[in-house]
Parts: sequence; C-alpha cells; structure tokens
Amino acid sequence: MPTSIAETLLAQVHAVATRLPPPRIKRLHLPARVAGDCGAAPEAEFCALELEDGAFGLSFLLLGDTLNHLLARHDGAAPLASTDALRLADGFASTDACARALGLAAINALTQSAWRHAGYVPPAAGNSIGDIALSSADHLGMIGCFTPLVERVLGHGARLTIVELDAAKVAAAQARFPAAHATLDRAALGDCQQIVGTSTMLLNDTLDAMLAACGAAREFALIGPSAGLWPDALFARGVTRLCGTQVIDGQALADAIASGQGWGASVRKFAIGREEWLGWKNLLAG
Repeated sequence: MPTSIAETLLAQVHAVATRLPPPRIKRLHLPARVAGDCGAAPEAEFCALELEDGAFGLSFLLLGDTLNHLLARHDGAAPLASTDALRLADGFASTDACARALGLAAINALTQSAWRHAGYVPPAAGNSIGDIALSSADHLGMIGCFTPLVERVLGHGARLTIVELDAAKVAAAQARFPAAHATLDRAALGDCQQIVGTSTMLLNDTLDAMLAACGAAREFALIGPSAGLWPDALFARGVTRLCGTQVIDGQALADAIASGQGWGASVRKFAIGREEWLGWKNLLAG
C-alpha cells in the first residue's frame, strides 16, 4: 500500500488513467530567466506543462537550482512534445529536484485534464488567505512567508507566526514584519488555530511533518499555483482546504511565461473544502 504523499498521489493518477486515457504532452513552458533575477514577477518562479487537450499544470521551480537545470535540459523548441505525461508524473517520486518539479506539473496537468473531461469547475477562491476567515482572536500559522498576505493578516489584528526552512528568509521576515513571529521552528505552529501553507511543501516533502506540528489547527489550507491536483490524498492527511490556480487562457499564460510577465486574467484561483469534496471516484462517475 502506498504510504508517502508521492506514492499516494501517483497511485491515484494511475487509477484515473485506467478510466481516462491521459493525453500526451504538447509543450513545457519555462520562464526565460535564471534563478535569482531581481524584479521578476512572482509567477516567473513557475513552469507550466501543457497537454495536447489544452490542460495545464503548474509547478514551482526555485528550490535549489531547479530552474537553471531545467533550462539547460529542456530549453528549445517545444520541449517534451509528445512525451507520455503519466511517465513524467512518475518522476514526482524521484529524489531529483527537476524530476520532482516536472512530475508535480504533470500530476497537476493530468488532474486538470480529468476535471475538464468531467465538467468539474472548482469553486472560486473567496480570498487570498486560503479562504480562511480571520478575527483578532485568531492565531494564524503561515508556512512560507507570503509577503503580500502578511500585512492583510496583521490588519485583521490576528497573531501571526511564520515558519520558514531558511534562516535568511526568517531574518528577512523578522526585519520586514516585526509584529509577526518568524522562526525556523515548526513547533511554534502548535497553538495556531488556522494554518496557511505553501504548496511547495509537496516538492520538498515537508507536508507531513508540518501537519504533525499543527495539533491545535482547525483549518489547514494548502495554497499556491502548485496545488492544482486531486485533493483526496491531502484531505486524508489533514489538509482541510486546497487553494490552487487553474489556467483558463493557455495562450495568454504561455505568452506571459515567455515574457516574464504576470499571469493576469489567464488564470483563476480556486478553493476546494474538504467537507464539500465529492471524492474523485464520484466525480468521474457523474
């Protein structure tokens, strides 16, 4: 039986593929820059994997030197065209950072393809804080410093604890947001009632450890462009809300990635709650 998140997600993707033969890859879209460029839009930190049926999957690229390695391996005309998307998805279980990033992009793309086939449109996100409603009595835990969201959270009068894995990022958060508690110690999440966590945890394999540290949380929202996948395995592990990004204008997105611009109206943000999720088998049975 699969036990890791990667094994569980891949088992589901393969099960879906027995019902819906997966389309092949049309193209991998990579940002035209190297990691570390200043002034680039945050969206330039992601790749997009386009399938032949028009579905897209997104994945974060700035863990280590992933982006530069991918540019070296796959830069050029229509990279990965006609590749088996399911086989690429299997790379998510690899220890190679590039294979994991492309594997997650493929899982997301295959999920979006299946949702399109089923006619499923996930609910639009109500806000940018993982659809979480905050009050001044709340203590929010933020896994990964979402800079645009911090001031909004503090504006509610709520306590905020930010957990990062990099000491330099902790120092930067402490300097910029002295009203928040920024730390490397995930145990600081222990008394947070609500959690917003980056979907990058899927890539660096820290989600289970972070969930275990959030014993008092009544809400755990996983957010970010990399979170465009089936939520079943995540909900079973303790995530309560999946907040991802869905591509609605593929050509506009491809143009934005190529030029290093923001994605604008080419995408929509969605939020799926655990309580209202039908389950993948029910969704495909409809």
